[in-house]
Amino acid sequence: MAFFMSKTHAKPWGLSQFCGIFGALQILILGSVISFLTYSQLHGQLQASQQQRASQQLDRLAQLLAPSLLQQDRISINLALKEWNRGDDLNAIRIQNTDRKVIAETGPLLNPDQVINRSITLDDTAMGMMQAEINPQPVSRQSGRYLSLALMATGLCAMLGGLISYFMAERIAAYLRKLSGSLGEWNNRNLLTLPQLSLPIRELQELDQSCNQLQEQERQRLAIERALGKYLCSGDKPPVKTSTYHRCALVYIEITDLDVLQARLSAVELAETLGEYYRLLNQAAKLYNGKLDRYQGNGLVMIFGLNESSDRDTLHCIYAAQLCLGLLQQSQKRKPALASVGFRIAAHWGPVLLAPIEQDEDTHYSLIGDTIYWASHLAGSSEEGRLLASQILISELPPEYGLSWEEGPLVSDLQGNEQSSFWLQGLPETSRTLIERQIKHITSMKENA
Repeated sequence: MAFFMSKTHAKPWGLSQFCGIFGALQILILGSVISFLTYSQLHGQLQASQQQRASQQLDRLAQLLAPSLLQQDRISINLALKEWNRGDDLNAIRIQNTDRKVIAETGPLLNPDQVINRSITLDDTAMGMMQAEINPQPVSRQSGRYLSLALMATGLCAMLGGLISYFMAERIAAYLRKLSGSLGEWNNRNLLTLPQLSLPIRELQELDQSCNQLQEQERQRLAIERALGKYLCSGDKPPVKTSTYHRCALVYIEITDLDVLQARLSAVELAETLGEYYRLLNQAAKLYNGKLDRYQGNGLVMIFGLNESSDRDTLHCIYAAQLCLGLLQQSQKRKPALASVGFRIAAHWGPVLLAPIEQDEDTHYSLIGDTIYWASHLAGSSEEGRLLASQILISELPPEYGLSWEEGPLVSDLQGNEQSSFWLQGLPETSRTLIERQIKHITSMKENA
């Protein structure tokens, strides 16, 4: 027990120390209760056995002394009493006649509670009375020895049980410490690596399974980031030193059922599948002076007018979105395996806060603002294969562009107000033909590569 208590002054108990002490105390208390109950039962049985032996001894002695009492032969009674072997069960014996006078005795009767009486009869005639004091020490010694051995065994079992509990809990605690360290390293932007679980404990196995799922998701995220890093955040950055608002047109491309894809595909497979799409989207953005900027939630943001604003940014946004839809559909026709990934696309226009972030001697830019959120929210109301645009974006388009629209769903904004949205119904013939040629050109470049 001193082993467990030695560290408690320096710091709070750990799991292994608590389990060791708790296990030892449980065994010690249970063993002590069983030992004392057994001791009480054994003590009672030994007392009953001693009582029976003493009664049998007094019955034989009464038969021996009955003739001498009949003749009032005190000498014979004293001699017989002194030569009688009492053993350890009796301390003293006293013989009385019918008048309750003491005729002979082997010693004083000191403990009245331990005295038993027997009448001495001959042919059913009372000859006198015999009193004997039972010696409780043999019973106490014997039952006490058992209690001592039982308590010693309990102490040893408690120590052994405490050590077993300590070392078993230490294995659990070691796993939890390693897991906590791994999560801490992961929180510090390091790779998530989980310790190996070797204990068949259901709760720990469930925890390990959940952590493995988290690890697999992290591997998928890192694999996707590595695979797509050359497409995202590419190109020249806007030359700003402080946070600045820019009015931009943007396309939000949402990946549908990304969680299902992550569960069904490995990190490498998912990165390869999305990588093929992002190569197409990146080329579509470049053709219309846009930038495939970064991940935002479960999708990508394609921005127009971030570096240099133009009155054609909104038109380029619509054309690039339509080109993306065509490329995605064409790619899925040519490779059915890619059809497992779905996309919803929405277009919006508004102010975006460009916030520079210094990291590893490089400057990155974070896109912040309601415009980003509204575009992603609008994409959630879109459908695969169709472009949904906000009323704000359409109001920025000059009417001479000749685009036709169909009324779309009402979508609630951040304040809960319903805003109109519109489906792109058609483009001018020259624009539609141009986009079709661009789809064929980009697709053929991909196939040749």
